[in-house]
Amino acid sequence: MSATKKELELKMADQSTLSNVFPEIAEMQELSSFTWRKQSFYKGEVLFKPGQPCNRFMLLGKGVVRVELQNKQSRSMLLYRINPGQLCIHSLINLINDEDYSFIATADTDGWFCWADKQQFNEWMGTSSHFHQWILNNIGTRFKQVVDRFAQHAFIPVDARLAGFLIEKMGAEQIVKIKQSELAAELGTAREIVSRYLSRWQKQGMLETGRGAIKIIDIEALVDIAV
Repeated sequence: MSATKKELELKMADQSTLSNVFPEIAEMQELSSFTWRKQSFYKGEVLFKPGQPCNRFMLLGKGVVRVELQNKQSRSMLLYRINPGQLCIHSLINLINDEDYSFIATADTDGWFCWADKQQFNEWMGTSSHFHQWILNNIGTRFKQVVDRFAQHAFIPVDARLAGFLIEKMGAEQIVKIKQSELAAELGTAREIVSRYLSRWQKQGMLETGRGAIKIIDIEALVDIAV
C-alpha cells in the first residue's frame, strides 16, 4: 500500500484494537511482541494497483477495503472486500510468490492498517508453524469466497443479482445510495446493462433513480426477480 503518508508505530490503543480483531496475534508471541508500523488511509484512496511491488504484510485494524480486477477500459469487477480481522489473499499470494500486485485496492471508508515488511513475513513463514498455518487457512477461506462469487456470476442472472443487491443494501427509507458504475462493479457486469434494467424497472414503477441513489418503490416485485 502507499507509503506516502507519515508512518507511525502502533500505539497501545491501536494494539488493543488489533488484538481484538485478530485474536491470532495474542496466540503468537512473535506477532504480539512485534513493533508494527501504522498507516492511515481515507475513503476513495487507492491503496495498491497493478504493477506496484508487494513488499508488506498488512493487517487491517479499521475500515473497509475493496479489491477489484480492472481492465484497460477501466471497467471494474469486485473480487472481495477486506474487513478488520480478514487478510488479503492477493497480497498473501504475491508475498509468497514474490510478485507485484495485479489487482486494484481502494478504501471504501476511512481507516488504518499496520504492517511488517516482506523480509519479516518470510521469516515468520519459515520459523513459525502456527503463523504458516494461519496464512494458509486464510488463503483457503478467501479463495473459496472468490470462487463462490464467480459461481454466482456464472449461474445467477444479472437481473436477479441486481434485484437482490438493491434489497440487501436499501436503508430504512428504501433508498440505496450508490452510483450505477459502482453497481456494475459490484455485480461484475457492464454499466449499460445495469442502466437498462434500472430504466425498465423505473418504467414499471418498481423504483426511482436519481443522482447517486435509487429509491425502491415495489419491494415485492424486486423480491420476485431476486428469487
